Amino acid sequence: MKWISDFLDFIFPRHCVVCGEILSSGEKDICINCLVSLPLIDELKRAEVEKIFWGIVPVERATSYMYYRKGSPYNRLLHYLKYKERPGVGVRLAVAAANELAPTGFFDGVELIVPLPLSKKKMRRRGYNQCDYIAEGISLVTGIPIAKRCVQRTVANETQTHKNRDERWRNVQGIFAVKEVEALRGRHVLLVDDVLTTGATLASCAATLVTVGCKVSLFTLAYSSNDSL
Repeated sequence: MKWISDFLDFIFPRHCVVCGEILSSGEKDICINCLVSLPLIDELKRAEVEKIFWGIVPVERATSYMYYRKGSPYNRLLHYLKYKERPGVGVRLAVAAANELAPTGFFDGVELIVPLPLSKKKMRRRGYNQCDYIAEGISLVTGIPIAKRCVQRTVANETQTHKNRDERWRNVQGIFAVKEVEALRGRHVLLVDDVLTTGATLASCAATLVTVGCKVSLFTLAYSSNDSL
């Protein structure tokens, strides 16, 4: 009941992940002011995202929703999603992204959503895969089903943090495998991740999907380009 929710908010006020202001009863994780001020990527930059994969892996479409800029308070959204056990942040951002992208035809023809898999080691430590929740948000808007366990990470590679571009590409070679080939063969899948930097990890997984006959499109919540750092 609403009065219970209001009472709990009074006793244990919830705060916006971005600005720290107290949330109203109808807000979750992020206040409306911060939500409408998200650093969204424009059409020109979305084209740039797609170019990252040219000549590396054939993708149907690729895009990101918002910028990941060094020092930006909006980075807290991704931090809370991945490390603070707030996966609902991923759902809400993905719903907003899907509502914006759906009218553009970005999801046309996509048959399955595939969250980028975590290694078993990371899954045990974190307790959840943040990409599952991004996939959930997109599915809520589009109705496209999610295929969580068709692809697995077979190698627990080192973290990509602090690696340069060449090191990132070498670090992700041959780390994915398709478990359920027949479930994916010939399907158009949307591979989703949280942040796009060099695109090495996404490209490696996409290439694995292509080898079993998939068409692949790519989506990430955030994009960290050189001019956004």
